[in-house]
Amino acid sequence: MSIFTGATTRLAQFGFTALAVAALVAPATAATMQDGVKAYKPYIVERIGSAIAGAKELQTAVKAGDVKAAQAAWIKSRKGWEAMEPVTAAYFGDLDKLIDAWPDGKTGYHAIEVVLFSANKTDGLDQPVTELLANMDKFEKRVKAPNFAFTSQKLLEGTANLAYEVGEEKSGGGESPYAATSIIDMQENVAGIEFAWNSVFADTLKKKDAKLAGIIDERTQNLKKLVGVADIKSMDAKKVHIAGEELAALMLTAAPKLGLKPFKVGDEDEEKKEKK
Repeated sequence: MSIFTGATTRLAQFGFTALAVAALVAPATAATMQDGVKAYKPYIVERIGSAIAGAKELQTAVKAGDVKAAQAAWIKSRKGWEAMEPVTAAYFGDLDKLIDAWPDGKTGYHAIEVVLFSANKTDGLDQPVTELLANMDKFEKRVKAPNFAFTSQKLLEGTANLAYEVGEEKSGGGESPYAATSIIDMQENVAGIEFAWNSVFADTLKKKDAKLAGIIDERTQNLKKLVGVADIKSMDAKKVHIAGEELAALMLTAAPKLGLKPFKVGDEDEEKKEKK
């Protein structure tokens, strides 16, 4: 049986229907990118708090041996995490590899996913869930630190890279196949892209290049529509692939207009950074 079989049924079981994704706080417009970056931090603090709350529910369910409750809590926690992906790898790469490595993750969400959804059991998950929570706590402490601040340069890089990842990688089958919730991952990713762009960059680009700003907004809404379907099987993978890569390319084009440095997206560029 395909690992995608029953996706819609499973989502409905846990209270998720098509497009019934957790509402995100609408981004406030910013007078400058610096203002937007400052306003963005509370959003990430709220999202990691949501991810941790879900992980704690997961821990309780695992200890009780309640598979259905554990599955629901895993999905809840994931929704908190996925909307943060413009910054998870860019700022917290060491923790991101432990929390959300895929495919074939040895720790974190996806190692837990295989046991919880494919084997339909909670056996042996106490330690992996404890480690997941410990790493999330480290993430929360870092981002809450008074001296921690995001920068517009790195945030744009992370946002563009996530758009590229949605198109280049996640469109090919999704990130959470055993849980059959890959479409929720992608919906939350696009919501995170939209929030970061509108909170920090949109207003400034409108002043510099209104035409490009309009195109980026239109392409963001297009990607949002493409992933706004009931399940991964209902998604047009080819269109998502193209849309994600196009949006990333447009953000690269916007960088110098925003007064930011040029950069690249994709694994090749990330590998070069890691070697440095």
